Amino acid sequence: MILNHRITRVSVGILLLLLVVVVMLPSLTGFTSLDGTVNARLAVINAPIDGEIAGPPARIGTPVREGERVAAIRNDRVSRANLASLRAEHGTALRRIAALARERDSLVRLRNQLAERLELYQRTTIASLERELEIVEKRVEVARAQDVVARLDYDRRQELESKGIFTRKMVESAEAAGAAAGGEVEINSLTVALLKQRLDAVRRGVFALGDGQNDVPYSRQRQDEVIIRINDLNTRIAENRTRASQIEVQIAEEDKRVRSVETATVTSPFEGVVWSRNVVSGSNVILNNEMMRILDCRELFVDILVPEVDYDEIYPGREAEVRLFGRSEVFKGEVQAVKGSSAVVEKDQLAANEPETEERNARIRILLQRSALNTDFANFCQAGRTVQVRISKSTVRLSQWIESLWFSIF
Repeated sequence: MILNHRITRVSVGILLLLLVVVVMLPSLTGFTSLDGTVNARLAVINAPIDGEIAGPPARIGTPVREGERVAAIRNDRVSRANLASLRAEHGTALRRIAALARERDSLVRLRNQLAERLELYQRTTIASLERELEIVEKRVEVARAQDVVARLDYDRRQELESKGIFTRKMVESAEAAGAAAGGEVEINSLTVALLKQRLDAVRRGVFALGDGQNDVPYSRQRQDEVIIRINDLNTRIAENRTRASQIEVQIAEEDKRVRSVETATVTSPFEGVVWSRNVVSGSNVILNNEMMRILDCRELFVDILVPEVDYDEIYPGREAEVRLFGRSEVFKGEVQAVKGSSAVVEKDQLAANEPETEERNARIRILLQRSALNTDFANFCQAGRTVQVRISKSTVRLSQWIESLWFSIF
């Protein structure tokens, strides 16, 4: 029979050998995974304020640029009571400043009037005292002249008394007249000194001039009281201006806060595509509630599982080739992370599920190089698409493979 022919048996053996080689060749020359999935991270967009969605938000599958608006929120129930209270307090402070300023200006005018009255009275008093001083000085001159005449008359009568012409009584009368003239000179001299002292005091602004002259001391006292009141008003005006400035700052902050909770524009944090949304136009939202998710297409990656025995052969930095099922195009990638089978799976928000297994498989994450997939927003950047991944070996280590096989058998 032809099946028992030697050539047939040899041919079948060769074919079986080739089949074994073909089956084993991929594992000898590299690592291949058929359970990879294109994956990307999701950014969760939460509501920044309470309110209602104003206008239609971005639809699912809509490409968005960085900073582009994806939704708007309006809150018509914002409380403005604190802002109104601050504005009323600010207005009260300004009106108080104006009232105090008017009172101060009135007192300043009164102070100026009192100063003018005091200056006028001072000039009048100085002129009067100078005139009185001149009169008294003239009296001193007259008194001195009379004193000289009295002394000469006394000397002449003494001489005539010695000759027996005048009596002693006449001499004594001349002596008394001379003493009276000398006293008049002394009195007028003291009066001149007193007037000079008073004149000097008035020029210095001291009006202790005696009885019947109380107008100037009262004016000076009233002027001092007005000055004290003006200083007090200046202090109160400064305090109210400081308070008004502080309230203006509070009003600005409160107004800013009210505007921030009254309306809000939600923007995309990066270039991507709307993956899902939980709101529509008119929906009520609560602060920090999830509104939508945006797919981050900037970094696409693939998670695969390989037997953990090959853990040391696959390390970060190794190049990989990725092919989408149904496509012949090959995309370049690079091993980003390698984790053991018992490693805890990360809890990031991902677009696709990570591969799960109960066997001892290492988890490999491959970062795809930037390509047309990163801008394929119409297809959600192919997130969730099954891929085939191959990581080539630099050398075929047959001896190592035989040792591993020997170790696994025995």
